[in-house]
Amino acid sequence: MNGHGLGGFWRNNGLRSGRRWLAGCLLLLALVPGAALAQKGGAMTFGVLLPLTGSLAESGKTSKIALDLAQADINAYLAAGGQSGQVTFQIENTGSSPEQAAEKLKALAGRGVRVVLGPFSDDEAEACLEFAEKNNIVLISQGSSGPFLSKKGDNLFRLSPSDTYQAEAVTGLMRQEGVTAIVPLWRGDRFGDDMVVHVKARFKQLGGEALPGSRYAPDRKDFSPILDDLAKQLAQAGRSGKSPKAAVYFAGGEEIVPILKAAAKRPELVGVGWYGSSGTAMLDAIAKDPESAAAALKTRLISPRYGEGGANVYGLLEKRIQDKADMFVDTQSVVAYDAAWAAFFTAQAAGGATDFARFKQAFVATCERMYGVTGWLALNEHGDRREDWDFDFWVLRSETGKYFWEKAARYQFEPGTAKELFLSSGKSK
Repeated sequence: MNGHGLGGFWRNNGLRSGRRWLAGCLLLLALVPGAALAQKGGAMTFGVLLPLTGSLAESGKTSKIALDLAQADINAYLAAGGQSGQVTFQIENTGSSPEQAAEKLKALAGRGVRVVLGPFSDDEAEACLEFAEKNNIVLISQGSSGPFLSKKGDNLFRLSPSDTYQAEAVTGLMRQEGVTAIVPLWRGDRFGDDMVVHVKARFKQLGGEALPGSRYAPDRKDFSPILDDLAKQLAQAGRSGKSPKAAVYFAGGEEIVPILKAAAKRPELVGVGWYGSSGTAMLDAIAKDPESAAAALKTRLISPRYGEGGANVYGLLEKRIQDKADMFVDTQSVVAYDAAWAAFFTAQAAGGATDFARFKQAFVATCERMYGVTGWLALNEHGDRREDWDFDFWVLRSETGKYFWEKAARYQFEPGTAKELFLSSGKSK
């Protein structure tokens, strides 16, 4: 396995809390309405939009493997029940491009497809939504999580938790570690702007101080003026309160590498803790650059990522995907497997996958009663995942000259219980 990070290996130090309600079962089929009502014979066809090339290609590859496994497992399930029907997926490559995703959706619609798994990203989902609305197509995304796409009554269903939960998790960790003031540093795009709004609001609710922070354009190359401003605000934050402890919150992507390299030359910037977002969690680009890796170690950059399921079935499926992919498996790929089963059960309940209105209504009911590999799939009024979400926090480690990502904390949610933060390794600055 290649793993994720310089040196070719990935370490998970065992934070896998069991899901009591799963009780070791893959899917509680009896709770899914219509699960045993499939017609004899007949094929079910679903469209799929995946980023098989471009910046999201790794996630696209592992999602495709997960869907290949789901197709084989669903068809085996049908055969075991004496049903001759088959499930097929018509896969189109979005190229990690919103424009290409929209064109591929049109191609699927032209072939009569009315239910599509994907697209993967927020930008792709946003680009596809208008056409899906006008042409009665259901989109079921395994990766989209931006709050700006949370809308009642639209045709987009999302099975990854909203980024608002990510903000809750990271601010919870900050306060647990004694941070009293944060200075955000973020990329000025939809993701960065949304994350900072929610992180600031949540941190203030928890009694902390959130300074204005520094926003930079997505195409910026020279970060010196941005870091100058960051340093001034950190100095201001360090003087506030009786026992001030300031930290940087970063929301962005691979530009963290030149930012860390520049910050490494400034003791006032690397002398405080840095908290990242999902865009920096387990980011290979950090580990592959010695200067940025050294700065990440010094600041103990810790970033949240949608967490792995704790049940045994999650680990079993993850291994099946990993064996075929030979790379780190992100949680969204496992969500794709759940999405396939949810679409299948819904089609059974709705009498197929071509009646848009019946399928859309039945999908919500199916998810309400379905426990998949990633847990309870219940949706809220916006069609987004309502329950069962966790976040794992990752830090960079170094051992015998090699860098690897290690899980340092877990923010765990179980329906009906209080949210809990579990710390395993990595001490706060």
